[in-house]
Amino acid sequence: MKQSNYDPKFNSILSNNLYDFLKLKRSLGYKYQSEARMLQRIDEFLVSEQLDKSGLSEDIVLKWSLKRETESQKTHFTRVSVMRQFAVYLNKNGISASLPQQISRSAFSKTFTPYIFTNEQIATLISNADNMPEARGQSKINIIFPAVLRLLYCCGLRISEATALRIFDLDLNRGTITIRDSKNDNNRIVPISDSLKIYMIDYFNKIHLIYTDNDFLFPTNFKEQYSPRCIYGYFRKILWQSGISHGGRGSGPRLHDLRHTFAVHSLQNWIIQGKDTYILLPILSAYLGHKNIYATEKYLRLTSEMYPNILEKVKDTCGEIIPEVINYEAN
Repeated sequence: MKQSNYDPKFNSILSNNLYDFLKLKRSLGYKYQSEARMLQRIDEFLVSEQLDKSGLSEDIVLKWSLKRETESQKTHFTRVSVMRQFAVYLNKNGISASLPQQISRSAFSKTFTPYIFTNEQIATLISNADNMPEARGQSKINIIFPAVLRLLYCCGLRISEATALRIFDLDLNRGTITIRDSKNDNNRIVPISDSLKIYMIDYFNKIHLIYTDNDFLFPTNFKEQYSPRCIYGYFRKILWQSGISHGGRGSGPRLHDLRHTFAVHSLQNWIIQGKDTYILLPILSAYLGHKNIYATEKYLRLTSEMYPNILEKVKDTCGEIIPEVINYEAN
């Protein structure tokens, strides 16, 4: 069963055009999930600017395109790119729209270095998450967030994969989680450890007293899907409580760094145990849902750089496949 699309509600004067544009993109095979949320922000921006006629003036487009003070380069690129695509669509359909200046993706795509948590930091993060105070109202985020945190680190899930999970994706009898329609249009089954299985059984019994199989595994008060941004907000609080400094927006540590940490720690443990990393690497690649093994190989270089004491072991088992060029951001 495919995950349901995010369907925004548009209210601006260009609402019908936004709906048609989104429908077109999805009919062409694009998932357009995060982009749909950006279209929602564009619509809200147009409402706030009190746009009262069809079209996008140069002033409106320029105001939207200006980089925010705390905005990362990647978010700025995405924001401008989606507006540009929409403007092109409007022009092709006879509606005048100024085009935002195109931003080069190369400015940020190869410069990010992931933050790899130590085992001690992971233990502190989980401990502080487990001791979150109860939230006001009916929110059970103090139970939900620690479970999400464990899946991100213990299974290397992407945050979008975790928040999209539904009850039928969790098989507590087999001890597996099914990831559906993920990046690269991949489905995969992720086995979980016995200890995590026991934890998830306890979590399930606390959260899902009355449920249907189609309910979200990590539901909001209204049984809706948590947004990655909301989970990130709690993550920032836990980072602060754990004494782990944050480099500012776009600099990390990020939720995605828990996935990077899972990969590096897995490789580290295999190497220390003397296991053949070359043989096990395809297993890690499949577990992470990578499109090919080359995306996973980059963690070997990072592992050897972070743990020089095991560099010789890395070279002995797989030195010839350690890549020189690293781009972690998209994995």
